[in-house]
Amino acid sequence: MISTGNSIGLKGVRESFQHLGSFSEDNLNILTQHLKALSIPKDYRLVNEGKVCQSIYFVEHGSFRHYQITETGEEITQNLYIEKDWVLDYKSFTSQKPSASIFQAIEDSDVLELSVYDLHKLMKTSDVFFQVARIFQFGIEQQEIRIQKSTPKERYESLLAKKPQVIQRFPLKYIASYLGMKPETLSRVRRSLAS
Repeated sequence: MISTGNSIGLKGVRESFQHLGSFSEDNLNILTQHLKALSIPKDYRLVNEGKVCQSIYFVEHGSFRHYQITETGEEITQNLYIEKDWVLDYKSFTSQKPSASIFQAIEDSDVLELSVYDLHKLMKTSDVFFQVARIFQFGIEQQEIRIQKSTPKERYESLLAKKPQVIQRFPLKYIASYLGMKPETLSRVRRSLAS
């Protein structure tokens, strides 16, 4: 069951928006008024396969896993999210078509939600809110660690350099899947770097 809160701290999300573009204090106040605070229990699916992604979420506290299930039943981790990340299914959100993915809470989490309806409402009030769409670009850029053509060691080192907290926060099987390798390969890579 999702519970709705009224006052999760907005400092992190305001800083994130400032990185996306030039927002005045008035813009930020208007924008944050459209955010809804949600407490998400562990294992809850923010986005489910076959459902349309209606919102984007800013992680205030907690962690989420984005994955797909293949025809053979294998789970392929597409992305791993922690505090200060934006969670969304880019394709489903922009097309408003059903998602092929699952976005699941790995632990009890707190997020700030901006719905597609509120985003469109904001865009009608001022062109400045079109800068929020840069969140989508960041989501795509985060995928680069996983899909770049490099050795397992290079992929792990890239993750270690860009998002070291992920290594401590998620089970190795999820990290291995995200990096496109078997858990035993990841264990081997970790041992080689430790020696």
